[in-house]
Amino acid sequence: MTKEENQKGFWQGALLLTAVALFMKVLSVGYRIPYQNITGDIGFYVYQQIYPFYSIAIILATYGFPVVISRLISEEIAKSEYEKAEELSRYSFYVLVILGITGFILLYTGAPAVAALMEDRNLIGPLRMTAFSFLIMPGIASIRGFFQGQENVVPTAWSQVTEQSIRVIAILAISIGLVAGGADAYATGTGAALGSLLGGVAALLLLVVLRFKKRISKITKIKFETFRFISIARRLLTEGTLICVSALVLVLFQLMDALTIVPGLTEHGLSSLEAREMKGVFDRGQPLMQVGTVLATSLSLSIVPVISKAAAENNEILIREKAALALKVSFVIGLAAAAGLAIIMSETNMMLFKDQSLSATLSILAIAILFSSLSMTAAGVLQGVGLARNAARYAGIGILVKGLLNLVLIPLIGINGAAVATVVGFVVVATLAILAVYHKVGLLQYQFHLGRAVTAVMFMSAAVIILQLFIPSFLSRGLSSVSALGGALLGGIVFGFATLALRVFTEKELMQLPKGEVITIYQNKLRRGA
Repeated sequence: MTKEENQKGFWQGALLLTAVALFMKVLSVGYRIPYQNITGDIGFYVYQQIYPFYSIAIILATYGFPVVISRLISEEIAKSEYEKAEELSRYSFYVLVILGITGFILLYTGAPAVAALMEDRNLIGPLRMTAFSFLIMPGIASIRGFFQGQENVVPTAWSQVTEQSIRVIAILAISIGLVAGGADAYATGTGAALGSLLGGVAALLLLVVLRFKKRISKITKIKFETFRFISIARRLLTEGTLICVSALVLVLFQLMDALTIVPGLTEHGLSSLEAREMKGVFDRGQPLMQVGTVLATSLSLSIVPVISKAAAENNEILIREKAALALKVSFVIGLAAAAGLAIIMSETNMMLFKDQSLSATLSILAIAILFSSLSMTAAGVLQGVGLARNAARYAGIGILVKGLLNLVLIPLIGINGAAVATVVGFVVVATLAILAVYHKVGLLQYQFHLGRAVTAVMFMSAAVIILQLFIPSFLSRGLSSVSALGGALLGGIVFGFATLALRVFTEKELMQLPKGEVITIYQNKLRRGA
């Protein structure tokens, strides 16, 4: 295979995984809205209490460990050491089995302690069902890494689509059946955890079938070498953890909320039932925040592989240009998404969740979209230039800040304290990561035109607010839907035109983005008044 064919295969694989990742995120956000409508705020609260634990298992099986395993295997294949590559695949599986069993035992046996910390003993059952997710993680992660090490990402992509599709269908089907049968919110939450587990099992079965059809070497027996096993385990756990921490930031923020909001609200003066209901309403902001973050980072993160390639070639100028452009795209789209969602939050809340409860709080939470987008983009840049350890450290600091602020603010000011803590936590992560990028590659020479971007967002915001004045959205859910969807459409159009008219992005920058040639033509026509 020629070098050009290898490059083509690499970019096709990267594009496929990016498309699948976007599909998974959209599906992950989308199913939670009907789930809340089916089970109510208490049901949604139960699900969101256990969701972070499942997400940890899935992210370990999707991001960190497969990436490290693929690197180890590709290194051996590059040296034509096919037997060592096959052995390495098996050793990696053994390491992850130990890790998965440990995770399962800790969560299963520790479920009563975790539920007590959450001040809700009824969560023991759902938590224990979620613990089984750690048992399927080793097989999924090791087989994905095996194929990715041979530059074959198709099994990974198909397994991700299978997992998420089966999971969503199972969760909604089981939930509908349980609610129709009169089950309570906790039984429904256990059923949702089972649905998630079924999705993982389906992905694992698919990968196992593909794995037995493909072997690098026909070895049948491995002589266990303790030193080699320990060496692989050390590299797998350290590098895998570093990669995973950045991907886990949003999930670990949610875990902090799961552990601290209900106890904090009861300390603030609410009853236990009121605190759980309020936590369920607050959790409405999580899928909305994820949508905004996906919009803001999908373009910027597509630039990161180019940064990695430039870093390998020691091309400092290209690194600086791409890093700055990625951060600029993230800032511009993230600012627009945060402002737009905050403005139409009441209408969106009514449209999706049937009422406008805590809309002001959710509007505060929407601000975090900007900083979470910047932090994810900056973390991607840092990983691309070999500073994954720094990115993980900053993520850890942000998580710690989030947890501490929850403990202090929620008892003082109630649920708004959790929203403020989320925003501040992401501000800390984004600030530290961007400063690290600045010190590594230098950004001052790049023209960001931040004033123009802010002006474009102000035009967008004004247009949406004016539209809202003419639609009495408070009268019905239908009018709220018209106002929310109309505001999103109008805001997007006005923001797009304002961005082009104000030349927030230069022609050179636009040409580096998808459909950049077409956008550049429109920008030039708009500037000429055509």
